[in-house]
Amino acid sequence: MQADHHMMDWWFGLFGPFAWFLMILGMAIYFLVSIIIAYYVHRDAIRRGIKNSEIWLLIGLILNVLGILLYLLVRRNYGGDVSPINPKEMSK
Repeated sequence: MQADHHMMDWWFGLFGPFAWFLMILGMAIYFLVSIIIAYYVHRDAIRRGIKNSEIWLLIGLILNVLGILLYLLVRRNYGGDVSPINPKEMSK
C-alpha cells in the first residue's frame, strides 16, 4: 500500500501551481451562474404573478441549470397574464 499517493495527484500534476486557482475560479463561476439563473427565474415568476416566486428563486439557486429547465417546463402550467416590467407603468 502506497502512503504518499493521493487521489487528486493527477489534478495537481496536470495543472501544477494553478490547480487551486482553477478550482476557486470554477466555484466562483458556478456561484455566479447560479445567482444569475435565480435572479432570472425569480423576476420572471414575479412578472407572471406566480405566488411562490421565492421558492423558484431557491430552486434556481440550488439546482442551477436543472432548476431553470424545470422552471421553463413548469411555468406555463401556472397560466396567468405576462405583464411587462415597466417602472413608469407601476408608478401610475
